[in-house]
Amino acid sequence: MGPVFRGAAVLIASLALLAEGPPDEAARVFAMTGARTSAVRSYTFDIHVDFALRTFPYLHFRLNGTGEYQRPDLYSVRFHDVPWFGKGFENVKMDPLEPVTWPATYDVVSLAQDGNRSIVEMKDRIHGHVRGVHAELDPDGLRQVQWSYDDGGVITVNVNPVEVDGYPVPQTEDADIQVPGYHVVAHAHFDSYKLTTDPPSP
Repeated sequence: MGPVFRGAAVLIASLALLAEGPPDEAARVFAMTGARTSAVRSYTFDIHVDFALRTFPYLHFRLNGTGEYQRPDLYSVRFHDVPWFGKGFENVKMDPLEPVTWPATYDVVSLAQDGNRSIVEMKDRIHGHVRGVHAELDPDGLRQVQWSYDDGGVITVNVNPVEVDGYPVPQTEDADIQVPGYHVVAHAHFDSYKLTTDPPSP
């Protein structure tokens, strides 16, 4: 059951590239992605995740939890009442879903624009088990990220934002997790946001 929750922890692409850009342009894109929420110091939320195992034993279950974001890149979820087979995964770091963390982990291979979306292809800065990363971002933030692994596994997360107090934050996330021997889909819903923001400029 371990691979199921490893995939869930990451929780919580096939468009043609139109043009390529240098790494400093990618850094600008990552910075612009967070521009709309730059005044947000922190926020808390409730999260509800429905998991379905598409391979034997075909389990369906829900996890409920609370989460916290703190600027610039601390993003985590704590699940409550985790079943016995998921012990050890009560606390999940969600930092991989924050583009601001990517320059320290990945090298940009190419950058393209498709309308208002920036499409980024990346690879591990220090080669590990990740073969490549595909990400799509727009002015509201991350919309899709896909990790491809050397063992053939693929994890894809799609993010749908909503505005809270005028700032875009995740409303739902859908994950498709395919690792050797397991296929899991997950739908996460976020609510009960409480935001703390910088005071307005004098």
